Amino acid sequence: MPDVRKKIATGSLFHKAYNDRSGRTRHSRTWSVRYYVNGLPVEIATGTEDYDEAVAFLRKKMAAINEHQHMGAHPERVRMGQLFDLLLEFYRTQERRSTYDVERKIESRLRKYFGSRKALDMTSAVIAEYIRCRRTEKKKPANGTINRELAYVRRALKLGSMQDPPLVYRVPHFPMLPEAEPREGTLTHEKYRAVRDSLPGYVRIALLIAYHTGARKGELRQIRKERIDFKARRIDLPGRTTKGKRARFPPIYGDMAPELEMTIAAGTNERPYLIQDEGRPVYDWEKAWSTACEAAGVAGTLFHDLRRTALTNMIEGGLSEKEAMEISGHRTRAVFDRYHIVGDRRLKEMAGKLEIHLKGKEKEKPEHETGNVN
Repeated sequence: MPDVRKKIATGSLFHKAYNDRSGRTRHSRTWSVRYYVNGLPVEIATGTEDYDEAVAFLRKKMAAINEHQHMGAHPERVRMGQLFDLLLEFYRTQERRSTYDVERKIESRLRKYFGSRKALDMTSAVIAEYIRCRRTEKKKPANGTINRELAYVRRALKLGSMQDPPLVYRVPHFPMLPEAEPREGTLTHEKYRAVRDSLPGYVRIALLIAYHTGARKGELRQIRKERIDFKARRIDLPGRTTKGKRARFPPIYGDMAPELEMTIAAGTNERPYLIQDEGRPVYDWEKAWSTACEAAGVAGTLFHDLRRTALTNMIEGGLSEKEAMEISGHRTRAVFDRYHIVGDRRLKEMAGKLEIHLKGKEKEKPEHETGNVN
């Protein structure tokens, strides 16, 4: 389909170009429109293949501009700080478990860099400059970390564009960085004990539960003391507190029970949550974790690595993949392929089967000894 462009007053209709898997340039069957706000182009897909409907869509958009319906929001005055506030309010309203992490990232870094900048001034060049600044820092972040930060910025702009009237008329392209392959490291039991003994009590119990069950950090923060069922030997995780929105019941085993009892006894009754520091709620323990890992000789280990460690221990302990997933909360078995989780037990089983197979071949007599003639 040719790139048909038709001008309508100060706007235009066109079929957007894209490259297919073979690299050939093709054009969308549906119409897109382009018009201008404060001298800047705005492109929107109409979602229709009908020319008349697309024209009506464009004229409606331009009419709103000409009648100054958009000026009530003053998009030319909107700054990124306002959009970050909008993003955080959206996360809180939706009761996202990651609200704390998003807020911490915005307040510690993104608001300082982008907060005073006008949304109209956000361009791909600005994004590229942010990437350059982050990669030249003394403690260089991973590409994945930078990508997550840029995703928050892009989400804030898109939320602004979805308001009525819009606060943002144009979201720039965000050049994302290539990310490293999934981490493969696990924490040996010896190293686990070394890290455990170097942690303060409130982080120690978080490590203990994560190491045994693979629970996520966000799930650990929301464990309430009354959800520890010592009689049934399990921890009740309601669906609203889990990433998959499904209730889970990780078992209490090993040295979990005595540690949980001590943690509950040491806490205050005023705070319902298990993880607390002298009555104060605890949302993050990154600094204490990094210090303990360095002291234990495993610097650079992430708390999230405990999920992979727990899965590996479960598989090596004889649990099936389905049983391990029920405890850790993974929804698909793709995690086993992604992390190459097989386990020493299964490797030995496979090696044993192969050894029996090859020994059987050695016992077979050559064809010339059996008298077979082709």
